[in-house]
Amino acid sequence: MRVAFDIGGVLSKYPAQFKDVMSRFASFEVFIISDMPREKIIKLLRLNKILGVDGVNIYSADYNTHGDGCKVELLDQLKIDLFFDDHIGYIATSVPGAYPTIRCLVWPNAGLPYRADDWIVPDDEPEFGRTTYHKMRTP
Repeated sequence: MRVAFDIGGVLSKYPAQFKDVMSRFASFEVFIISDMPREKIIKLLRLNKILGVDGVNIYSADYNTHGDGCKVELLDQLKIDLFFDDHIGYIATSVPGAYPTIRCLVWPNAGLPYRADDWIVPDDEPEFGRTTYHKMRTP
């Protein structure tokens, strides 16, 4: 089985939980599919000690060419069986005749930051997605 994970809003938002999930998928082929440049993906994986992902299983989806279909193209090419992403456009977009990937939406809970407090970003790139979606009302 081939299983793939997005970084922003998935691994970055729930790093401890998804590290545990990834360790339980140790017998599967694990992939990282993001719309970030590959070099940035590798840097983030190393900084956050996301282990067990072979360098050849890291893919950068080309949003500029394919729009919301960019990850669907890769899911089809790579024959990914199970995919986790937080962007509904990447989950909902379909291509007739594409490989039947099970696509799981990691709900973008607006009450939680886009990245966990313990998610490490490079010193030279302090911005990584939204730190919060909106201000929460206090009861």
